[in-house]
Amino acid sequence: MPEEEGATEEVAGEEEAFYFRAIRKSIMLKSSDGMLFQVSKEAARLSVLLADMIDEGCAGSIIPLLNVDGRSLATVIEYCNKHADAAAVKPGADEGSGSSSSGASGEALKEWDRKLIDGLSMDALYDLINAANFLNVKDLLGAACQKVADMIKSKTPEQVRRMFGIANDFTKEEEEEIRKETSWAFDE
Repeated sequence: MPEEEGATEEVAGEEEAFYFRAIRKSIMLKSSDGMLFQVSKEAARLSVLLADMIDEGCAGSIIPLLNVDGRSLATVIEYCNKHADAAAVKPGADEGSGSSSSGASGEALKEWDRKLIDGLSMDALYDLINAANFLNVKDLLGAACQKVADMIKSKTPEQVRRMFGIANDFTKEEEEEIRKETSWAFDE
């Protein structure tokens, strides 16, 4: 494995390998679509799942992540790298917390998170939520879910259905009955 930052090498005949941070203390991750990623242990520790694997000594070879595609894993790693770097700059930050800075630098990191998530398509956002949930990257999951909450805020059920491609399988009578039973939810 490469030992200098920015260095790359082909891994085990794989056509595509992505190295976000090639340093001595790193692990290899393999996405569900066969893409390889090298990530520092510091960044990987922002994932509770990966931190547990590292602590248990299970991170010595390539870790297959069958529930995470390459596009989502690249975004998760980008997030973890940014937050691990921020934690390294601010000594005494809580490991695994994602919000490692306070004050102006904390706000800049939140703004960076928002821009990362705002740039995603609906499909990419959905896949990122699944990836962050599977890898247990709590703050990333919270930020991605907040984006969805902001998207549906003040929308009618019909608008939400259109936005997410959800078919309305209720008859008019069933929908009216639900509205009566949960009138509190429809008060404006």
